[in-house]
Amino acid sequence: MSSKRAQSIADRKNRILDAARTIIARDGYDALTTRGIAEAAGVTAPTLYNLIGDKLAIVSAMATASIDELWERLHLDERNSPIEMADAILDEAFAQILAEPEVNCATFIALERMGIAFSYHPTREDAGAHTARRSIEMAQYACDAAQSVGQLRGNLSSHELALQMFATYRAPLDDWVHQAIDANEMLRRQRIGFYTVLASDASEEFREELLRRIAALSSPEVEWPDTGKEAA
Repeated sequence: MSSKRAQSIADRKNRILDAARTIIARDGYDALTTRGIAEAAGVTAPTLYNLIGDKLAIVSAMATASIDELWERLHLDERNSPIEMADAILDEAFAQILAEPEVNCATFIALERMGIAFSYHPTREDAGAHTARRSIEMAQYACDAAQSVGQLRGNLSSHELALQMFATYRAPLDDWVHQAIDANEMLRRQRIGFYTVLASDASEEFREELLRRIAALSSPEVEWPDTGKEAA
């Protein structure tokens, strides 16, 4: 395939995904149809099916592109310390979510309604499992780095720690998606969760640092705005 043809295909795929993001953010999952996406993207319905697929494939491609873009932005190998890596994962994901809150919320809801769980599975190949695995790879990178400098003792594998970090990330995200908490509260819980998991296997000095960070984030009284889509 020539580079010109490959670029044309990539451009049309991007137009399709951009059109789907616009529709799902503005009108919700129920308004998302392949015909509507094709018209908004300026392509024919057969072209849309040939390039990406049906509505499930389009929503899956949106989720996959989002997590892959996040990984590209992280540059974990350039971070100064494992704790900075862990913070960067949360901060970059938070920034990505708030850049398009309606799109991201609607995409997670769409995946749920399509029966695709945002959960780890070693062999499943759907968008939810791919997104979960990529998320866990990010956390495991930070855990591997912490073990290499002696901040983690190695009593628990970095993969197991990363699985638990993902669990503490996913639950507040789900609460935000369903408007139970606001975005800042989501991030606060996720950060405490990351630190708590790391503390379970931390060296004495690193554990003390993590506990200080947890204490600074903890509050006996937290007030949240009515909406779960806006940061305070």
